[in-house]
Amino acid sequence: MCVVALAWRVHPDWPLILVGNRDEFHERPSAALAAWDDGSGIVAGRDLQAGGTWLGAHGPSGRVVVVTNVRGAMPDPAKESRGALVVDMLRGEGRFADPAAADLDRFNAFNLFAVDGEARLLTNRPGARILSLEPGVHALANEPIDRPCPRAERLRAALGAVVDAGIAPDGLLDTLTATSDPALFLRGEVYGTRCSTLIAVAADGTARVTERRYEAGGRPDGTTALDFPIG
Repeated sequence: MCVVALAWRVHPDWPLILVGNRDEFHERPSAALAAWDDGSGIVAGRDLQAGGTWLGAHGPSGRVVVVTNVRGAMPDPAKESRGALVVDMLRGEGRFADPAAADLDRFNAFNLFAVDGEARLLTNRPGARILSLEPGVHALANEPIDRPCPRAERLRAALGAVVDAGIAPDGLLDTLTATSDPALFLRGEVYGTRCSTLIAVAADGTARVTERRYEAGGRPDGTTALDFPIG
């Protein structure tokens, strides 16, 4: 993901809302949102190049994890996969199921939200940090967390308005198509927004994940919505 916002324990009907856009090169192969067929309990899209994912939910445990890249140096191919970090954290298994701060520099630059009974922010830019998040509305994009980001602030404000009004979050998927500055949606032919995703967990323990996919130039490429019990 490249811009994402999280509402944690502040909406009267939806204790967890996560919404964001994934921006990527259009040539990078990806699989659409699905319940993975490996018995892991993961609901997510899949990066078919590196094998991980950028965002997902784990029905049995209630875990939700999303990662963004951070601008800066060219990626080091010797580093661990950020998408694999998301998968390990969702499953609760593997080398990085519960990473310590010392583990975070094994990866290229990233920011990450993880929700598992509590909400945390993990990052390795400008340094390795694991922060507990208070109930509220939080946002990340491609900037280090110590720098302002108008794009992240725009999405945080939009999600905050939904929380303040106490309304259903479905309209946020339309908000994610905004192209006025600071644009949430990128219409590039080579690089741009590949998908918009909304995860909404209701107070009764049911979750809906909706993914809208886009081709080069921002042309619609299908929608998937999955409902399942979580946690």
